[in-house]
Amino acid sequence: MPGSSPANTHGYFTDMRYRRVLITIIICAFAVRVLTAPQLTVEARGDVLLFELWGFSALHNGITHVYEAPIGHPGFNGEATPNYLPPMLYIVWAGAWLHDHFEPSLKVGTPLESVIMKTPAILFDLGTVLLLAWIVRRQWGNRWALGIALTYAFLPPIIFESAGWGQVDSINTFFMVLCVWWITQKRLTLATLALVIAMSFKLQSVVLVPLLLFELWRTWTLWEWGKAGLTSVSTAFMLTFPFIISGKAKQVLAIVTSAAKSYAVPSANAFNFWWLFSGGYWLARSDAAKFLGISLFTYGLTLFFLAVLFALWFRARQRTSAGAWLTAAFLAFAFFMLPTEMHERYLYPFFALFLPIIPLLRPARWLFGFLALMFTWNLIVALVILKSHGTSLEHFGGGSNVVAVVNIILFVLTVVWYARMARHRPQRA
Repeated sequence: MPGSSPANTHGYFTDMRYRRVLITIIICAFAVRVLTAPQLTVEARGDVLLFELWGFSALHNGITHVYEAPIGHPGFNGEATPNYLPPMLYIVWAGAWLHDHFEPSLKVGTPLESVIMKTPAILFDLGTVLLLAWIVRRQWGNRWALGIALTYAFLPPIIFESAGWGQVDSINTFFMVLCVWWITQKRLTLATLALVIAMSFKLQSVVLVPLLLFELWRTWTLWEWGKAGLTSVSTAFMLTFPFIISGKAKQVLAIVTSAAKSYAVPSANAFNFWWLFSGGYWLARSDAAKFLGISLFTYGLTLFFLAVLFALWFRARQRTSAGAWLTAAFLAFAFFMLPTEMHERYLYPFFALFLPIIPLLRPARWLFGFLALMFTWNLIVALVILKSHGTSLEHFGGGSNVVAVVNIILFVLTVVWYARMARHRPQRA
């Protein structure tokens, strides 16, 4: 893969300067996020309110009763059954407990509670900054490590989603990056551990399962498969232990089995091919609708399956550590673009997974920049849609179709680029 040569010297950024600059980046990035967090105008109120209500329910009804008990908040009469697995419920319970020490727990929707509920996502954002800096520094030196840290720390969509919007994709993204790092180090048991944790927060992290299984298959040893299987089962057991001993295992399993079809639409505000197909409005049709006798859901699943095969072919040709990062990033990109039911936020892990190869491949920098711009645009327009509760938005554009077209072009170009890289002898990465 053609690209830059790794730097062998630190130059101006000695180790001491490196630490000082990195600490400054973290402090400034934290300050920006803390100042953004209480600004309710840039918040997806429905998402954060659900986290707050689930936390209230966990605190007052007991955490193992959250899936079955009514919320019990006097200001909320609707249903809000959690669609997250237990680890997320532990976090919102802790947030509600902490909030209860500063404001009455009946007060939800306050700027203070927003800050508290967004803090875990913010901390994992910063954790990912440090993790990426550490990974890049090992290969490319201090200057590139600081550049990558600075890029991710202040990337607008990353700040916006965790500190503004209020979602928690930063948590599973941290563990997805850790998973791929351990894959590059051939520590597949630890990679399995990281991926199970990632999936316990966001099931969308399943996109890395094909890569991990491929790496396990290449080892072709019963010992490695046994360790990975035992790690998966034991980690899942420990993460859900309070629910298992309370006899609530079926409720937890139901979250997993009902994940696909939760939003039975071609695109849930993800500006991809299906957004164009549905006419630029996410409630326009169901993905159960058939075209030539086949459901749209099946078409999307088939397209993603083909993308997985392509990604694994690429990985088989590119056996370097850079090949692992590229494969993981492609799977994240394909997952956003090809299946139905995708949300606007599902491109989030791509950026952290793609950054470690930025020093190596110059074309990657262009792809990263354009996708970051499109992702920012997608999030802003989607926030407008959600804040309007879908009303009077059937013909709302906001440039969404332009973003969808650009994303499709970028995806096609990415496939062509990967195919060309796969035909070249891999370089050290």
